[in-house]
Amino acid sequence: MDLKPCTIPPIIPKLEAAIRELPTDHPSLLAILQDHNNKMRGYKGQKSLVFYLDQLPKKKYDIIHDLRLFDGIYFFQIDILLICTSFALVIEVKNRGGEIIFEKNFNQTTLKQGNKRTRISNPVLQAKTQAEKLKKWLQEHNCPMLPVLYLFVNSKEETVIITETHNYEINRRICNSEGLLEKIELIESSSHERMDAKDLKKITRLLLASHVPENLQYP
Repeated sequence: MDLKPCTIPPIIPKLEAAIRELPTDHPSLLAILQDHNNKMRGYKGQKSLVFYLDQLPKKKYDIIHDLRLFDGIYFFQIDILLICTSFALVIEVKNRGGEIIFEKNFNQTTLKQGNKRTRISNPVLQAKTQAEKLKKWLQEHNCPMLPVLYLFVNSKEETVIITETHNYEINRRICNSEGLLEKIELIESSSHERMDAKDLKKITRLLLASHVPENLQYP
């Protein structure tokens, strides 16, 4: 069941309002424009996965989009959380063009667009970090424990992912959008029931009640 559908995050209209209202020479305008572009790209990336997620059995899986939780010190945000009685899957979605290149040496990730190649944050490690934070959050809230898994999904068809064949730990945590359902099937085939539906419902209610929408951070 889609408990928190993929809708335009409330922060986006707020950023658009700020862009309209600020003078063109305002020192924060460029950062706000970049933030708006990044968030719109992220929203469109998540939206493109809805087609695939809608094919999952609704009685078996709960889906929460754009979940933002507080760990006691910082906020952490999960693009898509897929959860059932066997496991929770943190999905990190990227919607950017070019070539995403994963290098085992230094655990480095780069983005190549045209002739320009720049280092970017490793989206697999980002997903892993969010999964670890969610696991700790569930423990601190005395929730029945589930395996918390993670996955990076590339949502842009034109984007090419390049990685070494022996980089197994990275490779098994990556897929393109059209491979998402197959990845979920593989996870499901090696999982077993960990809790009953009543406990799962309590967890999803707590997650939804604890969600904190993002607000403007600019002066």
